[in-house]
Parts: sequence; C-alpha cells; structure tokens
Amino acid sequence: MKKISACPGWLNLSEDRRSFVFVPQKAEIVREIFQLSIGGLGSYAIANHLTRQNIPPFAPSTKWDHTTIDSMLRNRATVGEHQPSSYVGGSKKGTPTGDPISAYYPPVIDEATFQAAQEARRRNLLTGRGRKGNNIANLFTGLTTCSYCGFSVKFYSNGPDKSLVCEQVLDGAGCIRFAWSYRSFETAVLNFVAHPAFVDRFAGDELATMTKLAVLVRQLSQGETYDARFQIATTLKNVVSELKVASAGSNPTPSLSGALVRRDNPKRFFEIKLWDGPSYVGMPIQ
Repeated sequence: MKKISACPGWLNLSEDRRSFVFVPQKAEIVREIFQLSIGGLGSYAIANHLTRQNIPPFAPSTKWDHTTIDSMLRNRATVGEHQPSSYVGGSKKGTPTGDPISAYYPPVIDEATFQAAQEARRRNLLTGRGRKGNNIANLFTGLTTCSYCGFSVKFYSNGPDKSLVCEQVLDGAGCIRFAWSYRSFETAVLNFVAHPAFVDRFAGDELATMTKLAVLVRQLSQGETYDARFQIATTLKNVVSELKVASAGSNPTPSLSGALVRRDNPKRFFEIKLWDGPSYVGMPIQ
C-alpha cells in the first residue's frame, strides 16, 4: 500500500503511513453513537449526551453538535468504505471521483449496524422526533402502540398540554378518541417498572438492568433530570418489547370521527412486556 495522507477520526496512521490503527477510545465512542441512534435517540440528544459526559470531540470538530453526529452516522467509512474525492477549487467536502472502495479502512461497525442506524434516522425524520437537544420530552418514543387498533401512539403537544394519542386519531382515520396526559402516563409506567415487587421478579442480568432502571427513576426526584431521563429512555428501548396503551379502558364506546379528543378516562390502563416475558397491566396513579 502506498503512503496515506489522512484517515477518519477514530483511526490513526501507522508509523510508516501505510496502514491504519484503531484509536480504541474513539472507536468505542463511534459504536456508542450508532447504538444510541438505533435506540431511537436523535442527533441533538446524542450530541448533548456526549457533551455532558465531557467526551472530547474528534478533530477537526471543536464540539459535539447534531451536524457532527449526522455526518458520522452517514459516513460509510465506519464500515470500511472509502470514497475517493477531488478537492480542486478549495472544496472542503470534496467531489466524489470514481466508485467507493470497500474494505479500505478497518470497519468500526458492521453493515447491519450501519443499516439499522439509517432506518432509525429515517423514522426520526418521518416522525419529527429526533430534535431533543436539551430535553427528552417523551421517554417512550417508538415504544407505545394502541390497544384498540395496533397503530403507534404518539406524543402530541398542544401548548402546555402534552398527551399520548393514537396516530389514527391524529390523522382523522378513526379509532377511539381518547388521550392519556403524558405526565400521568410517564408517572404510572415509571412507578410500575421501578416498584420493588416488580423488579424482584427478575434474575441475573435482567435483575441488574431493572435495578439500575429503578435507581434512575428515583434520581428524577433528586434534580438529576436530564442525565437520568436520557439513561431511562435508552434503557427502556433496550428492555421493553411491548407497551400497549388503552387510553379509554377495556371496552370503550366508539366515538364519532369529529368528536373532541378527551383525556384521562378513569378506566385507562397500559400493558407492558419486557424482553420476551409475560405482559403486565398497569393503572394510572390517582
């Protein structure tokens, strides 16, 4: 191999400049960024998380921001691919010349991980849920489904009123026109999964995960809001396999398509399944 002039930020050049060497700490940061993206977190939230953890950005970046994260998530150098480019005319990004070269760099992630991150980014763009720079408004993004129709239950903000509403209702396509106040739902679910009687149902690694989740939930009342919410959202995406929202109870009466969307039916409940275990039913906290 001829001498190399440059490489991605998670790699260094060997002394003879003819091969690449991983920078272990930076390679691990790249893997974490992809896993956080796959978990449903947007580029703003990921950048904020890295900044709050005092993780230094890769040169030439001076800080972690959403554009840096987006660029990394799109960069196929992470799977070992190199795109030859021309920088004639002073272009900083360069103009692609010729076909990409596979297996040029040592891959820091595999192709399946790269594609999973692209799919997660597409979902974020479609739902508009990726921009969460200084707050994580909905801990359950991508997890909640409607008990009645099976469609997604989405976070809906109407000024100060934040609710979870079936997407069929939001689209005017039908379903039961009830919503669950977001704060009420979050309180009910987090108290349920952090309750000692529920945590003690697990063993081994699952018990360790649920114990950590319970500790994070308790931190919410101790002023450690952002970091705790970030970790809770990440953990929930890893452990929750099903979270059904029955915002109007078990046997609701169908409402007219133009009826007002009412909130917080007293008979509302949720069904939650962790990993591949049984389903549990939780109620709002009165």
